[in-house]
Amino acid sequence: MADAATSKAPEVINLTIDGKPVQVPKGTNLIEAAKTIGVEIPHYCYHPHLSVAGNCRMCQCSVKGQPKMTIACNTQVAEGMEVATHESSKDVADAQAATLEFILINHPLDCTVCDQAGHCKLQDYHFEYNARSSRFLEEKVHKIKALPLGPNVMLDGERCIMCTRCIRFCDEVTKTSELGMLNRGDKSVIAVSPGRELDNELSGTVVDLCPVGALTHRQWRFNTRIWFTKQTESVCTGCSTGCSVKVAERDGNVVLVKARRNDNVNKEWLCDEGRYGFGRFLPARRVERISRRDGSEAPLSEVVGALKNTLKTLTVLASPDLLVEEYYILRQLMLRASSVGRAVISYRTRTLTPVQEILVSPDYASNFRGAQLAGVVGEDPQSEYNEILAKIRRKEIENILLLGDRAIESKDMDQALLEGLRAAKVSVAVLTDRESPLAGTASFVVPGRSILEKSGLLLNRALRLQYAQAVVPLRDGTVPEWRFLAQLSEAAGAKIVSADTQKMSDRELTRWYLGTDSIIASQGLTIQTIKAGGVQLQTSPKQATSAGEGATTQGTSAAV
Repeated sequence: MADAATSKAPEVINLTIDGKPVQVPKGTNLIEAAKTIGVEIPHYCYHPHLSVAGNCRMCQCSVKGQPKMTIACNTQVAEGMEVATHESSKDVADAQAATLEFILINHPLDCTVCDQAGHCKLQDYHFEYNARSSRFLEEKVHKIKALPLGPNVMLDGERCIMCTRCIRFCDEVTKTSELGMLNRGDKSVIAVSPGRELDNELSGTVVDLCPVGALTHRQWRFNTRIWFTKQTESVCTGCSTGCSVKVAERDGNVVLVKARRNDNVNKEWLCDEGRYGFGRFLPARRVERISRRDGSEAPLSEVVGALKNTLKTLTVLASPDLLVEEYYILRQLMLRASSVGRAVISYRTRTLTPVQEILVSPDYASNFRGAQLAGVVGEDPQSEYNEILAKIRRKEIENILLLGDRAIESKDMDQALLEGLRAAKVSVAVLTDRESPLAGTASFVVPGRSILEKSGLLLNRALRLQYAQAVVPLRDGTVPEWRFLAQLSEAAGAKIVSADTQKMSDRELTRWYLGTDSIIASQGLTIQTIKAGGVQLQTSPKQATSAGEGATTQGTSAAV
């Protein structure tokens, strides 16, 4: 067995970069090799998940024994190779500065109005590698501006540096081939194939890939300057893929969403549904206070007290985008109180197009695996969900707790279902959306928090544990689902969260969860280790559910 493992190990190449010894697997190019010692070789056209084009020439470096400089993106490491980058060679630095000056010759000086200003690699590299006034005196070449390529993407031809990342993405990843390059030299332009438009389900990704301001989002053009926003690294909750994203927020609104590189989840891609629909979790009109069905205000203690007396027959419908910590508290309430009837999450599958299958999961349930991990639901959450909905429509369920706006999918809210909810003796809905049909059916409505207002753990379809951070400011008076459940459990005589739930923050809740008898607590995980790209769990949904059954005191380990 040892010999077999050794034979499969990648061959390691030894070389030096700027005089420092480097060891990398065979086949690694010089850009990636230099990263291992903290050296960033500047580049535009290169992307680790696309083919090598080698047309921007910014990544030049010097290799001992070679008569001229070589491009690092298309040069693989070799045993004993000695490489000099701009960090140690003035010739390389001068060559990069000259290349950048050439790229900038026809580039318009419109940074003051460009949406990419403030997060543009052309700006960054200019100040880092070239920072001097242009010597170009002739008239710049003018090209087409503000050209819609499709419903989501706009092209400014003058800003394009012909890196061809957008073309290669559509050719190699989506395989839809909408884009191409016309003409030659300084007359080259990016164009859409005749009779077509850039409208594949991942079309917005080309804007993320564009290293300058040539491609912009039509929806977000000129909406804000990036330095006026708060940028947060988080996770997309549109489906259970759990793509890594960077979200820009201003004045409580999502103003830009970019894919964040995570080679284990989404590379650097993001679907349009997730990107442009990110703000759908923030309703226009919010639930602002705890109220009874007649509209009168009620204290939280009254709501908790009403539910406490119904635990023996309580049915819980939970949103599929609650945090793992919240599902855990819910399961502990079910186990320790030994009286809660049943809990389900809203789960529906859908048919995907070939392009969606590249990245999108066949559901809208971003954390259904987290519910399985905590033991809240089993291996077939859709059947469990449908069964409960059928009982509600037949008015067979008397006591109901709705956790989150998506506790019931909007397409399932028919008249029979709403009447069944109204017929319940006691029903409590923890919601954010004041316009939700669920708000008019509940005995009590509690102002909850959107998933964009909470920080905590999510488990994606592939069982990768990730940390989602709140991307918009909290609203006063809101009650996160975990806090509501903690108070309900304490009222039922089964205190689960030991700290003062009124003072505990989401981050502290996650630390508490990682230190409890949860099935991943024994792994010694911290928020920081989970944030760094996530942690892969090796536990199947069935094992997770079984572990949840026995996690009341001892817990069960999940290999990481």
